[in-house]
Amino acid sequence: MKILLISILLLSSLHAQYSTPLSEAFTKGKVLGNITLFSYNIDREKEGNAYATALGGFLKYTIDDTNPLFASVRFHQSSSIGEHQNKEATQLFNNDKNASNLTVISESFIAYKYKDHLFRVGNMMLNTPMMNDDITRIVPWSYQGVALTSEILTDTKLQLNYISAIRENTSDKYKKESASGKFDKGISMLGVVYEGIEEFNIQSFYYYAPELYNTFIAQIDYQHVFNEDFLFCIGTQYFKSSNGGKYNDTLSRDGGDDIDLLALKTSIDGPKYNLALNYSQNFGLSGIVKGYGGLAKVYTTSMIANGRGNFKPETWMLKSRFDLDPFKYGQTELALWLTRTRVHDVRGNDFDAYYSHLRHYFNPDTSVYLRFESINYHNTQVNDTNHLRLITAYNF
Repeated sequence: MKILLISILLLSSLHAQYSTPLSEAFTKGKVLGNITLFSYNIDREKEGNAYATALGGFLKYTIDDTNPLFASVRFHQSSSIGEHQNKEATQLFNNDKNASNLTVISESFIAYKYKDHLFRVGNMMLNTPMMNDDITRIVPWSYQGVALTSEILTDTKLQLNYISAIRENTSDKYKKESASGKFDKGISMLGVVYEGIEEFNIQSFYYYAPELYNTFIAQIDYQHVFNEDFLFCIGTQYFKSSNGGKYNDTLSRDGGDDIDLLALKTSIDGPKYNLALNYSQNFGLSGIVKGYGGLAKVYTTSMIANGRGNFKPETWMLKSRFDLDPFKYGQTELALWLTRTRVHDVRGNDFDAYYSHLRHYFNPDTSVYLRFESINYHNTQVNDTNHLRLITAYNF
């Protein structure tokens, strides 16, 4: 709320400098929203199951952003309906308070645009490889700090972020704590995305977190269209962390100072299908499941299974998606994925996973999404699990 009050005061004091009156800036604002029904069931072989159903979504209002100075606020909410068991495992509610609901201010920032620059300060959602919103639940992650985006260089997008506090997706509080540990002095990030070479996208990011660990990321993606109907893609990623601080945990699955991960992908898109073969090898002991917040964006990522864990996993992932037309209205897709992970450290666990989903879009704003994944561990001391999610969403 402090950010909102500051935003209003700044807008009130500066609106006279611009052609649009403050009252008109509010009336020309944009409203976005979403309503989601989310049902999640986790079936464990040797221990209690977890299940819950939540109803929620978000409402976002942005003051007329055609002006140089504007503000935006977004609320997310998720509330339990019906019976539930071990609801904290579903990550749908406020686990800090063992509650059956979660209401948060996920964004409340002021922004200033000048030529090719955009500066934001406040609470915001981010989209970077190791610090992002993670939209796999109703309520996302969000971050408190300042962010600068610049496109002053031709074909280049620069990002500079400083994050002073983080709110995870099962909390309503912004804390000096990331997904992989506490911090005192904040987390800084410099990112560069270059698209000046035809058919190539080149990205590099560097995260500086002195009490946790620093991370360098490089990614190159190539896309080529041939015969008009086919898109061929290949890509490579590299994640390397170092310089562990006082809160660092080298053996953490979410992130530590010994990430050394190489990933490769290749895929082809046809008129009604997509086939992809992805590979990754983490040569380090630290995992990279969540990084500093959200879900780390590694090619070998499924709904639950992934190649981002600790203890040196090597993962192959075969993905397929098919467009179907069984219904008169809308579009339907079917996906089948296979994951094979083998670890190169005795403390890890080998597993195979099988994933499928059926997703139907009634129109661009309305969809129903059924997802299932089964994970089978080779170590009999580790519980095999089945995960089932049913998500119905409407955007407005």
